[in-house]
Amino acid sequence: MKFQISNRSAQIFLAAALVLFQAGGNLRAEEILANGNFEMADPTDPLKPAGWDRVDGLGVQWAQAPDPAHGQAIRMDTRLSERAMQAQWIKTGLTNIWNIPDPGKNAIAETYGLSLYSAAMPVQPGLAYRITFDFQGHGGAKVWVRGYGMFAGEKRRRWETYVDCHGKAGAWTTQSQIFHPTKFRKDVTEIKVMLFAYYPAGVYWFDNVRIEPVAEAMAK
Repeated sequence: MKFQISNRSAQIFLAAALVLFQAGGNLRAEEILANGNFEMADPTDPLKPAGWDRVDGLGVQWAQAPDPAHGQAIRMDTRLSERAMQAQWIKTGLTNIWNIPDPGKNAIAETYGLSLYSAAMPVQPGLAYRITFDFQGHGGAKVWVRGYGMFAGEKRRRWETYVDCHGKAGAWTTQSQIFHPTKFRKDVTEIKVMLFAYYPAGVYWFDNVRIEPVAEAMAK
C-alpha cells in the first residue's frame, strides 16, 4: 500500500493555515490541519475534500453525516469485500495509491481495512501538539499521526503515534491526545493524519479533526 504525496496547492493551503504567536508567555495557536471539518472542496476537484487525499467514493466517502450538526464528514464501510474495493480503485484511478494484487471475497475489515490521509503539515521543533476528533462507530478504528523527515537523502516516515477510537454505532464521541513529534525524532519536519477503520466489519464516521500546538513544554 502507498500514500499519495500532497500537491503544491495543498501545501500552500496548509501553510496559510499555520498561525503561531506568543502572548503573555504562553503559546496560543490556530489549528494547523486545514479543513478538518471536511466542509471545503478542493478548488481543483469539487469531489475531493480540500487538504485530503481523494476518496474512492465507495469504501471511503466524503458524505453528509447522519446528523445535520456534523455537516460533511468521512464515512468508511469496511463490510465491502477486497474485490469490490479493488474494482472501485481501478474504476476511479486510485491503484497508484491503493492496490490489492489478489483480492478476495472476504470483507476488507479482515485484512487491509480502509484509510484516508491528510496532506502534510509542517511542525515546529520542540513543540507538543494535540489532536482532537469526532468519531462514530463500534469496534476497530484508529486515527494515526505520522511524522516525516529526511533520512539517507530521502523523505521518509520517521515517527508515528495513534489514538484508538472508542464509541458505538449511532453516536458521536470526541477524543483527544497530546503528542510530541520531534521529541525522539528531531528530524521530523512534517506530519500527516491517517483516518483508519478495520474490524469488525461496519460503518465508521470521522469529523472535526483538529491539530493544534499546546503550551506543554517538551522534555529536553
